[in-house]
Amino acid sequence: MLTLHRPLPMNTTFRSVLTFLFVLVFIVQGHCREAGIYTIVLADKEGTPFSIDHPEAFLSPRSLQRRARCHIPVTYNDLPVSQRYIDSLRTLGMKIVCRSKWFNTVTAYCGDTLLLDTLTWLSFVREIRLVKPDHPVKSKQIKWTEPESPAGDSFFPVQLRMLHGDTLHRMGFTGKGLLISILDAGFYHADVLPAFDSLWSNGQIRGTWDFIAHNPQVFDDHPHGMNVLSILAGIVPGQLRGSAPGADYWLLRTEDVYSEYPVEEEYWTAGAEFADSVGSDIIHSSLGYSLFDNPTLSYSYQDMNGRTTTVARAAVMAARRGMIVVVSAGNEGNKVWHYIISPADADSILAVGAVDSLQYPASFTSFGPSSDNRVKPDVSAMGVNVLIQGSNGTVVRGSGTSFSSPLISGLTACLWQAFPEMNAQEIIRTVRESTDHYLSPDNLTGYGIPNYLIAYTRLKLVRYFSGHPSPLLVYPNPFRDHLTIVVKAEEPASIKLLLFDLSGRKVLEQIYANTKQGMRIIQTETGSTLPAGGYIMQVINGQTRANIRIVKIK
Repeated sequence: MLTLHRPLPMNTTFRSVLTFLFVLVFIVQGHCREAGIYTIVLADKEGTPFSIDHPEAFLSPRSLQRRARCHIPVTYNDLPVSQRYIDSLRTLGMKIVCRSKWFNTVTAYCGDTLLLDTLTWLSFVREIRLVKPDHPVKSKQIKWTEPESPAGDSFFPVQLRMLHGDTLHRMGFTGKGLLISILDAGFYHADVLPAFDSLWSNGQIRGTWDFIAHNPQVFDDHPHGMNVLSILAGIVPGQLRGSAPGADYWLLRTEDVYSEYPVEEEYWTAGAEFADSVGSDIIHSSLGYSLFDNPTLSYSYQDMNGRTTTVARAAVMAARRGMIVVVSAGNEGNKVWHYIISPADADSILAVGAVDSLQYPASFTSFGPSSDNRVKPDVSAMGVNVLIQGSNGTVVRGSGTSFSSPLISGLTACLWQAFPEMNAQEIIRTVRESTDHYLSPDNLTGYGIPNYLIAYTRLKLVRYFSGHPSPLLVYPNPFRDHLTIVVKAEEPASIKLLLFDLSGRKVLEQIYANTKQGMRIIQTETGSTLPAGGYIMQVINGQTRANIRIVKIK
């Protein structure tokens, strides 16, 4: 016998199906999620009491002064994360780990997998992503492999002299007035080791913070940051002198050496934002990221494009706020990975490779270019057998791009001290252009080894030309044999040099190729063949002509 059943009303059927699908999705997602630390991307900053019209409420006077000097506005991205949303996440049972105002994210721990699924239904949550599982395996990534070794016979000037940094120091430029924030793994015993006595006695340590433990104690953690600090600012008479011993410092722990997961990029971002807020001029970080303990979270070389990783995007955000960001290129050159690690792939920063004392590329220095074919590393410095303050209280040697990059950070601070009217990108560009093979960069040393005396001279000339309408400078004047001619080329054309005696007779004509606009420095010894007396030098660059009177002496 056929039995007919009355169909359910349409609305009841719809509700039943919807409920079934919701439960199914909920169960499936619950099995996909795992307890751990998640970064939660927020939809907006609704409810924030802060305003870009009153940035003094969340940025220090020093930070605002840097922005004003560089004509950098405070934007929506600078507003702190909404406390209303943070409180809501806490109420749900999330433990806040860190936050980012630049990316409008909150990173938090959650042990309840069902709660993780409910987050996606909240109106203010745009996305969640796992950055560290609840039970991470012991780190398989060995971040720093070079052990400390005895210093032996001291060759302390080499690491600075290679860059002509010792000349800047003799001229009185030691980084004084500059604030450098170091993002690292810890600063073991930097409060008691002898190399840092002058920093403490002069009040140059401005503060400390541990973004992992959420406290100011950074002196009982890993020694790597302490080693880096010694290259920047350590002083041991006759043995060690830092690259910027006159600068002030914030010591920030953002690296967890016990595991390697993307959460450390979130710590790094929080550290960079803090550095911005306290008014840092330079961020130094001998850290980098590519492979993680969970391979599914690892990056590929294609991701090394300056736009994919959180830490590279944070480095760019810092650079856009008027800071100079200096990072290590990585020690992967002789490993399977082979390439630079992030944030060395970021643009508008200085990524630093390593050479030995003979200026040959170190075997471990990471290869460039970035995956979008930009020159990387940007520059290189001595990173083999660099003299550092050791954990045992003596001066020892260490190797790695971790130790070449603080040489660049410190001397860049010295250069900026000499020319405070320049902005961060002008300083970075000058450092790049002072290198030994700027016109023929390679994948191991980038543009090459900077010469900070050349960088200083170039900026001195820029300062001169900014106060003089003439596009021509010749020195010394009077001269004997050698002449240096500086031309402010107005267009990418060849430069013609003409020399006339006081009767108007042309006694010299030379043409120099010029491939771009900007300052061109020409050095010549042709004056050695000229008789003593007065001359008129004329320089022609395209439609621009400039004359100057010079005097040859015996």
